[in-house]
Amino acid sequence: MAQEFSGASTEACISAGLAGSLRAAYQLGEVLVARAASDSTGAHLIYSDPQLLGHAVKAGARRVEKFLVTDHVVSTVEEKKSLGASGDAVDMESLYILSAAAHAKIPAVAIRSVSDGLDADLPLDFNQVFNEKGEVSVPKVIRQLLVRPQGLGGLLRLGQQSERAASVLAEFLDDYVQEISGDPLERIAKADAIAI
Repeated sequence: MAQEFSGASTEACISAGLAGSLRAAYQLGEVLVARAASDSTGAHLIYSDPQLLGHAVKAGARRVEKFLVTDHVVSTVEEKKSLGASGDAVDMESLYILSAAAHAKIPAVAIRSVSDGLDADLPLDFNQVFNEKGEVSVPKVIRQLLVRPQGLGGLLRLGQQSERAASVLAEFLDDYVQEISGDPLERIAKADAIAI
């Protein structure tokens, strides 16, 4: 994912969304802020801005060391546990957004709300449900459910968990934007923050 910033008026970038937990200690709906984001091999590592990170903690996020970014949906407990040796949570965007912000010399932070825990496989193979545009294809979802009808309950449960995590994240971001807007430091003062 490539993201460009106008730079002139953007003083802060908040990479926010949902993530899968890689540690049993993180609860569904818990808001995490990462010190860094990395690819799963550890070859690329970008740090969150320390001041934005500190404000996120002050606003109630739990500070973690690293979000891992993968090129696919991590759907099994086995893979989550394997990745847990290197990171705290997994998503598909944080590294790229922090990288684009760093390239534009914009302070950025990675914040995620936990939508699925370590202890359960995802109900479907979500790597097989996207169309060419990267959007969820309803026919592909239905095809998987026809093969695995027992996945319907898990899919509904995941939907509820994701909705709850998104709601908690939205409330957190309301408080967080207020927090960074009140920062007396010149480069964050009244930040024209964008959340991606």
